[in-house]
Amino acid sequence: MPRKKNILLIDPAPAASYMITMILKLNNFDVMPYSDPELAFSDFQKGVYDLILVDLEMKGINGFELYKRMRQIDDKVSACFMTVLREKHLNEFKSSFPTFPSTRLVEKPVGTEDLLEILRLNLVDSE
Repeated sequence: MPRKKNILLIDPAPAASYMITMILKLNNFDVMPYSDPELAFSDFQKGVYDLILVDLEMKGINGFELYKRMRQIDDKVSACFMTVLREKHLNEFKSSFPTFPSTRLVEKPVGTEDLLEILRLNLVDSE
């Protein structure tokens, strides 16, 4: 049996974080949810996570900057970015991560099947 994929979820909205966590756990993912980006960063360790699922709109730091900081610790970890304002962030996403496929920028709200498909695509892409 293949090991469960380990997802770091960073979303400041408690309801969204809870819902995404439950969806992922019910679909055989291990999930470590955080609502505080600074706490997520201070706890972050190299080699633990297969993918970071991070909201872009957070107090004090956006998801792009947080991911860049985390990549200084683990240059192999990949990410998907979530936002309710996809079009607003599209240019910054393309300039910051030109090799990432557009499926790594996820518009919220996202349905269960769409979220699972996005994760499957991006977990394969990051291996």
